[in-house]
Amino acid sequence: MFSLLLTPVGRYVVFALAAVVLVFSTYMKIRSDAIAGVEAAATADALRRTENAITAGDAVDTSPGGLLKSDGFKRD
Repeated sequence: MFSLLLTPVGRYVVFALAAVVLVFSTYMKIRSDAIAGVEAAATADALRRTENAITAGDAVDTSPGGLLKSDGFKRD
């Protein structure tokens, strides 16, 4: 195996293999960072929507008189 490294062709093969490994590992790192970013954005959006829903629910007047108040919509 080491005798292959001593030949000029062997060195080119090893350097080419090292370059492929370097490019592939860089690609995988960028890809995993992008996936983590998308998941973080989705989680932040879900948390924001949940917080907005809780806030809107807390703002509803649920007292017995408040439920009978007109909200501006005509109902038959």
